[in-house]
Amino acid sequence: MLTFEIIPLDSIGPLKLGAARAEAREAMHAIGFPLENARESLDYFHHSCIQTECGADGNVEFIGISSSPEITVSYKGLDVYSLAAPELFSFIADHDASGPHVYNTYQYLFPNQIITLWDADEQYDRQGEETRPVWAQVGIGNSAYMDAIKAIKSK
Repeated sequence: MLTFEIIPLDSIGPLKLGAARAEAREAMHAIGFPLENARESLDYFHHSCIQTECGADGNVEFIGISSSPEITVSYKGLDVYSLAAPELFSFIADHDASGPHVYNTYQYLFPNQIITLWDADEQYDRQGEETRPVWAQVGIGNSAYMDAIKAIKSK
């Protein structure tokens, strides 16, 4: 089983923020996860469990990952998909140092680490047999991604 470490503002596993799209594709292909689908600025790998989004410059601005039986996804030593959504939310909030955070089951962005959480629901609880809410996707972005989010929210 592979382990992908989430390093905020930097990488998830072999995928690096700021890497050229071709470099990201090659990094995934090198570990046995070739490109499966692409649409505009988005690339999908490994049963669409792994997503990258590139900016206008063609470099990776966002990396998202969902639960997979072949990959352990860790953040600061914890398997993010073994934790109930509120626990993971609190753990990340404790490491963000950006003020108080209010749990939201739909989506959340921790601004200092640019970590995103999306769609907490029992259906994503692969390890606990759908008994507790787990996030559908955990992602990271860079400053360009954060600027794009701010622009969307200001409209």
